[in-house]
Order: sequence, then structure tokens, then C-alpha cells
Amino acid sequence: MKVPTCGRAAGKVILLGEHAVVYGRPGLAAGIGRFLTAEVSAEAGAARLETDRAELAADGRPARLLTEAARMLGLPDDGLVIRVRSELPAGVGLGSSAALAVAVLRALAAAAERTLTAAEELAMGTRLEAIFHGHPSGIDPAAAALGTCLRFVRGEPPAITAVRPSAPLRLTIAFHERPRRTSSLVTALRQRWEADRARHERLFDEIGALVDAGARAVADGDIRTLGSAFDRNQALLSELGVSSPEVEALVGSARRAGAFGAKLTGGGGGGAIIAVGGEPERLAAALAATGACTIVTEVGA
Repeated sequence: MKVPTCGRAAGKVILLGEHAVVYGRPGLAAGIGRFLTAEVSAEAGAARLETDRAELAADGRPARLLTEAARMLGLPDDGLVIRVRSELPAGVGLGSSAALAVAVLRALAAAAERTLTAAEELAMGTRLEAIFHGHPSGIDPAAAALGTCLRFVRGEPPAITAVRPSAPLRLTIAFHERPRRTSSLVTALRQRWEADRARHERLFDEIGALVDAGARAVADGDIRTLGSAFDRNQALLSELGVSSPEVEALVGSARRAGAFGAKLTGGGGGGAIIAVGGEPERLAAALAATGACTIVTEVGA
């Protein structure tokens, strides 16, 4: 085993299509310029994961991820120490768990002196993310690994198509630092889908159509059309029952501040929103005035 080694992965936003992507519709996602880094070393004693992020330190799932990733790569987990440094808030929909999975996988693959193919990295990353989210679609680890803008359709293997913005796509992200668990939202939505499949399939179909329209808007640099797609996707996510009063308040604040469109990103039930408009910094200032944390980022570059 070769140590020390390091792995890094990007945070992400889902521009359009969350939840519906689990049911076979396309999703549109992009990496953001914030990263999680995992450094592997060997020390005496049991395997452990160290982090300066309290929310990760108090969560037992990262240790499970370490053990499972080592097993996948044929490494003994005894004596492994992984130190995590993250620029991503946990539990708000910006892909911190997928970034952790991919970064740890990359660091351990380097320790095992193994070069993973893109397909292997994505398959393993999705299995590791399942420790956090139960039955993920795979879109989060794809965005974490690639860091670009991509159209994603679930499958074995998934269908991934690059979407290249013709002009810089700058988004305003806003959130309150109150983590929520995506797995419980996914489970509740599945129960509602099982109870009324026809209604939910209709909503998923409409979301899928928005993804393709949004991908064309991104490629064309048409942020007004993308904003309209955000707004309609948010309305559909509300119909699916995955929004929240906190999200609706942030979305409303963004629209009043001049956003062309705004929506939740990720699992919902709280967490982050994304907004697109002509003046991202002014949007961020308006949302920060409501007490939200804000990030202005260029995505999918």
C-alpha cells in the first residue's frame, strides 16, 4: 500500500430533474467550484476518519464508507486514517456525501496503486453514496467525479452526456444551515408513488421534458429560459411534496430580488435553493439579508 495519498471531488447542484431522475427520467446537474479533499495515511490502530466538520464527526456513516471503500479496493482497513477537509456544507443538497464517496474512493485507489476507469469510479461511488441515501440514482457521484455540466439518465451503466454552456453560467445558491436527510424524503415519495403511480408518472414526465428544455437553454446561454424551467420545476417538486415552507420562502425572496427563476436543489425538504439572474451578487446580497448563507458560483465550466 502506497501512502500518503489524496483524493478530491466537487460539490454539485442539480439544475433540473431531482427525484424524477430516480424513476428513469433525465436529470441535469453540474459541479460547483467547492471541493472536498480526503487524505489517506497509515497509523497503528483501527481505521478512522477525521474531520474538522462537526456534522461529519458526529455521523457514523463516513466510517462505514471508509470500511466499504477499502473492501472494494482490496485494502485492509486496519491502520487506515482518512482526514477530510471540506468546503461543502453537509445536508443541504450540495452533494457533500457524493463528494466524500468519490474523494475517499480516489484516495484509496491511489493507495492501492490502482487506476479506476470512469465507469468503475461511478459504479463504486454510487454504491458508496447508498450508505447515505439508500437507493441513489447516481447523478450526484457523476457530478462530483466529473465536475462539469451533464445530462444523466439512470442505468447500468448510466447514460451521461456533457452539456457545454455557450456562456458562463453563474448561479446564486442560498441555504440555511439546518441539515435534513434525503433518504427519508426519497422513501416518503416512493410510498406516495406506489399509492398513486399514474399521477406521479405524469409529474415525472413533465419534469423530464423540462430537463431537455433546460439543457438546450444552458447550451444556448439562454438564462431567461433556464429560469422559467427552474420555476416550473419548483412548482412540480412542490406537487410531489418534496418542497418546504423554508424553501418556498427563499425561492420567493429570490424572485422578488429579480431572479429569472429559482428552485430547490437536491433532496428538498429544506436545504439549498439555486437562482439564476442577470446580477448574481445582488441576488446573493438580497438573500443574505433574509438570514441565508449564500454562494455565487460558476457551474459546469
